[in-house]
Amino acid sequence: MSDFQNILILMIVIWTAGRIFQYIKLPVVFGELLGGLLVGPMVLGLVNPDSEAIKVIAELGIFFLMLHTGLETDPDELLKSSKKALFIALGGALLPFLGGYYVAILFGQTTISALFIGIGLSLSAIALATRLFKDFGILNTKVAHLTLGAAVINDILGLILFSIVLNLSEKGVVEFIPLIIMLGKIILFFGITIYGGSKLAPLMNRIIYFGNKGFTLTLIIALLMGLIAEAIGLHVIIGAFLAGLFIREEVIDKRVFNKIEDRVYGLSYGFFGPIFFASLAFHIDLTSFTTAPFFLMAILGVAIGGKIIGSGTIAYLLKIKPLESLAIGLSMNNRGAVELIIASIGLSKGIIDKNIFSILVIMAFSTTVFSMLTMMPIAKRLKQQNS
Repeated sequence: MSDFQNILILMIVIWTAGRIFQYIKLPVVFGELLGGLLVGPMVLGLVNPDSEAIKVIAELGIFFLMLHTGLETDPDELLKSSKKALFIALGGALLPFLGGYYVAILFGQTTISALFIGIGLSLSAIALATRLFKDFGILNTKVAHLTLGAAVINDILGLILFSIVLNLSEKGVVEFIPLIIMLGKIILFFGITIYGGSKLAPLMNRIIYFGNKGFTLTLIIALLMGLIAEAIGLHVIIGAFLAGLFIREEVIDKRVFNKIEDRVYGLSYGFFGPIFFASLAFHIDLTSFTTAPFFLMAILGVAIGGKIIGSGTIAYLLKIKPLESLAIGLSMNNRGAVELIIASIGLSKGIIDKNIFSILVIMAFSTTVFSMLTMMPIAKRLKQQNS
C-alpha cells in the first residue's frame, strides 16, 4: 500500500470519528484517536504504522499544534494573571505531579519514568477548558477567568518540568549545577521571547506587511526558535510554542494576525494534527486494563483528585466561594493535546513504554470526560448566579 493510500484511509476514518465525537459534544481529538485505533494494527490493520510519510506528518503535527497553542496564548494576560490564578496553577500542577510520581514509584517505575508520568498528570488543556466554558455559557465569569489564567500558567510549569526531565533522561543522572543552568536557560528563553516580542512590535509590523508574507515569516520564526530551543537543550516544541507567543495580535495588524492564525489552525487541526493524534493510537496497548488495572485506577484517582484538591482547595483558601472553587478544580481536569504530545515524545525517547503511554492516553480521555460531565449541573447554577 502506498503512503498516499495510508493517508487517505486515515483521514477518512478520523474525519468521520471526529464528526461523531463532535456531535455527542466530546473533544474531537479523542475521535481522532479512536479512528487511528480502528485502522491501526490493533483492530483492522488497514494502515501501515511504519509509513514514513505518516511519521513525517505526525512530527509536523506536534510542531504546528504547539505553534497554534502559542498563538492562542496572550503573553500580556499571562504576565498580568492575578496572584490567585498563580496559586491555583501551582496547586493544580504540583499536587498531581507529586502524586503521580510517588504512585509510579510505588508501582515499580524508574525515577525518570515516574517524573514523566507526574508531568502528564500535572497538565491542563487550555483549549478544552475554553470550549467547556463557552459551551456552558460561563466564559465571561470569574471562574472561567481564574481557571484559564491558571491553566496557562499550569502548562508553562509543565513545559518547564518536561524540559528538565527530558534533559535528565539524556544525562542519566541528576546533577544539581546543570539542573540550575537548564532552569536558567528556560526562564531566560521564555523571558526574552515574551519581553522582546513587545519591544520588536514596530519592526515586526513593517516586516510582516512587506510583501504580505506574514505566514511564511511565522514559519521561519517558529523553525528558527525550535532550532534555538534544541541548541540550548530544550525540545523543538518549546521553540514552536514561544514562536506563537512572539507573533502576537497587538504586535501586528489584527487582520494579518487573523490570517496567520487561521492558516496555522487549518494546518494544525485540519491535517497535521489529526494525523498525529491518530498515529498515537498505533502505540496504544489496551491490555493495561487487565495487566495493570490497579496502577491505572491509582493514576486516574491521583489525576482527578490532585486537580480538585490542588486547585479547588487553593481557590477556597483564597476566599473564593465553595461552588466556584469546586468548578475550578473540576475544570482544571481537562487534558488534551499538550499531554498527548509530551507522552508521544516520552514514548519515542524510550522514557516510557507502550503500556505507560496507553495509561496516559486513557487518563487524558477519562479525566476530560469526567470534567465535562461533572461540570454540567455546576455550570447551570453558576450561569443562574451570573444572570
